[in-house]
Amino acid sequence: MLSMALRTFRRDWNAGEVKVLLFALTIAVMAMVAIGSITDRVHRAMGESSSAFLGADYTFESPRPIESAWIERGLSGGLEITRSKSFATVLSKGDNFQLVSVRALGGKFPLKGTIEIAEKPFAKGVVQQAQPKAGTIWLEPRILGILGVEVGDKIDFGAIQLTVDGVIVAAPGQASEVFNVAPKVLINLDDVQKANIIQEGSRVSHTLFIAGKPHVRDSYMMWLKSQKNPSQKITGGKEGTPALKAALERAETFLRLASLISVVLAGVAIAVAAGRYSQRHFDYSAIYRCLGMQIRQVHKLYLWQLFMIGLLGSGIGLALGLGLQSLIINQFSDFLPKPMVGISLAPVLTGALSGLVVLLGFALPSFLQIAKVPPLRVLRKELLPRAMSSWMIYLLAIGVMALLMWWQSQSLLLVGILLAVAVVTYLLIRLIAWFIFRIGVWLGKRGSLAVRFGVGQLKQYPAFTISQISAFGLAFIIMLSTVLLRSELLSEWQSQLPEKAPNHFLINVQEQEVEPLEKLLEASNVSTEGIYPMVRGRVVGLNDMTLEEALDENQQRVGAVRRELNLTWMADVPEANKVTKGEWWSEADVADERAELSVGEELAERLGLEIGDVLKFSIGGLEVEGEITNLRSIQWDSFQPNFFIIFEPGGLDGFPASYITSFYLPIDDKPVLNQILKQMPTVTIIELDSIMEQVQSILDQVTMAVEFIMLFVLLAGIAVLYAVLQVSREERLLSATLLKALGARKKFIRASILAELVLLGVFSGVLGVIGGEVLVNILYSKAFDIDLVLHPWYWLWVPLISVSFIGIVGWLGLRHLLNQPAHQVLREY
Repeated sequence: MLSMALRTFRRDWNAGEVKVLLFALTIAVMAMVAIGSITDRVHRAMGESSSAFLGADYTFESPRPIESAWIERGLSGGLEITRSKSFATVLSKGDNFQLVSVRALGGKFPLKGTIEIAEKPFAKGVVQQAQPKAGTIWLEPRILGILGVEVGDKIDFGAIQLTVDGVIVAAPGQASEVFNVAPKVLINLDDVQKANIIQEGSRVSHTLFIAGKPHVRDSYMMWLKSQKNPSQKITGGKEGTPALKAALERAETFLRLASLISVVLAGVAIAVAAGRYSQRHFDYSAIYRCLGMQIRQVHKLYLWQLFMIGLLGSGIGLALGLGLQSLIINQFSDFLPKPMVGISLAPVLTGALSGLVVLLGFALPSFLQIAKVPPLRVLRKELLPRAMSSWMIYLLAIGVMALLMWWQSQSLLLVGILLAVAVVTYLLIRLIAWFIFRIGVWLGKRGSLAVRFGVGQLKQYPAFTISQISAFGLAFIIMLSTVLLRSELLSEWQSQLPEKAPNHFLINVQEQEVEPLEKLLEASNVSTEGIYPMVRGRVVGLNDMTLEEALDENQQRVGAVRRELNLTWMADVPEANKVTKGEWWSEADVADERAELSVGEELAERLGLEIGDVLKFSIGGLEVEGEITNLRSIQWDSFQPNFFIIFEPGGLDGFPASYITSFYLPIDDKPVLNQILKQMPTVTIIELDSIMEQVQSILDQVTMAVEFIMLFVLLAGIAVLYAVLQVSREERLLSATLLKALGARKKFIRASILAELVLLGVFSGVLGVIGGEVLVNILYSKAFDIDLVLHPWYWLWVPLISVSFIGIVGWLGLRHLLNQPAHQVLREY
């Protein structure tokens, strides 16, 4: 049987019958291997970039000393681990004092990324990759002005003196602590014990910076996660800052979606190609049955065929996919995340195995039909095999599709969305088929003879027509969704970090300093994002109950109820906020005995707060209550001042407040900061330049990765469209040849073929734009947290592109064949 299968395969290869199916499978495997490998490499490279932002792959923080056995376990496994201690203390020089946040480092720092140290404030830094030497200290720029010191001077640090050895320009991990009031300093861990600065009862945060090979690191972190208690915290690279975390999560979702797209494209191409292959072999099967072969033997013969097609197609697709991803990565290396990591085995094997599974799921039903052809078909061509149950075919295809989607994406949400859209698409296809019939009747009465003939071709084979529209439409749905998602993601990221986003914050501004500060900034042509009051307060009660009575154990662990919050009052909704429930107060409202409150919806959800709940706050030993009248969504990644809780104007009257503001300041205007410090020495300046540069750099890399993957998906979609056109090529060739044999002119044949292709393009384009709008808006809402939006221009452009592509490619594939003599083509049939 194997030798017969080989001879049959060789005959089909020479006749070209197996090439279309092999081409579809090769394209499918190539797309899955290339997309899978590229997305895997880009994903891991983005992880490396975000780790550089954190200073390590992971950090482990604990309020008490970390067990040495835990550290030894990681080190013995080959991981790099740097210990550190963080605490607050006071630095002094003469009569000048400053509260600072100290990070004492006990080894190489950072493990990922770099730290920049300058010789004077607000100067360009030099890259370092080590902790400060024993006896030295690195300071943030503002500390030098407050203490009146320069690089090389000594300052008092507990029982010892440290030499100022540099000024911190940029350091990993700054973003997560950017609004800590105390400026940050870095010292050597050995100096902590010498300074005798940590006493019993001192609040110290113990941190491990962890990096290493992914499989060793991830295994260690899983073990560490199982050992830690609720007071200890593990942070990954992408969680270093809200802006970076949101961008990377959306990019990862997009890349997972790209993997799903490759699966869908593969299924469409193989299903169409396998259907046509099986129909072309009905006559062979009937002859085999007449010669005495049993159904079981015919089944075995064509299953061997399927196996050989799968083996050859997967092998070629695997080789082409690996070569293509390597070529593209090298060609576009300047635009992709750095450092770009090497290829891993998982996406390669996944792509190859996925190709075989897709082949079985979508081609097996068609191949099983071949053996069921009745022997009488050799005399009566209209006899067809008994069709399998439609439900069986659909369930098999959907089951295989769902399994592969989950395997590729590991996201049940994305799988559910795409399968739901697939069902909607099927219903749309049936509706469009009905429209084709009605329009065919209309054109049959009004169109030219060539147009009527072209429409008649579509009506003559309704099942095949629907298959073509389905394949074309799904390809356009996928490509349109990819383009729209890419555009919306890039728009979101650009709005997240606009060209002149605030890069400086001023905090600890006193009420009497607000007016002089406004005048100074105005004279320097610096525009602020508004100056907001801030009152430190702690939530102590809810609805006349203590927090212990009102909240469960998990809610009591929420950080917002375990520490003081920055409270404020405002007349208008902040720019980066949106009221999602309830109503904002009007200007006419005046705080009565119980003020109105606006609460961030995330905090409200975690604490179970609702409109009408009453919160009690303790502020400087005094208590004040407020009733929740609205909830807000907060864009924490906006680089603007944001607050969990906002009072209505007048709600915090009588409580001392400091003020906060933010503004954009070009690097050439940095001397303005010195003027502010001279006039208002107690004001704290927080510079975000280096943080924003890091975020922008990673966002740029993510953007290029998304655009790059989008282009590759478009190319894969175009390849599938071409494969479907190749499948229908023979039918159109035979039809054109028959017309030629009956005396039709080339002009008539050309017009009828173009009419058929144009109609296919129109209906496929309409299906693509409807399905694309539905799919992309579901993804906006469920997967990317983006507001719904319609794209009216695409309703014009997608059908036009569909008509152009299908018409041009279809015609180019047939043009030269029309010049062949009719008898030569008919002899092959």
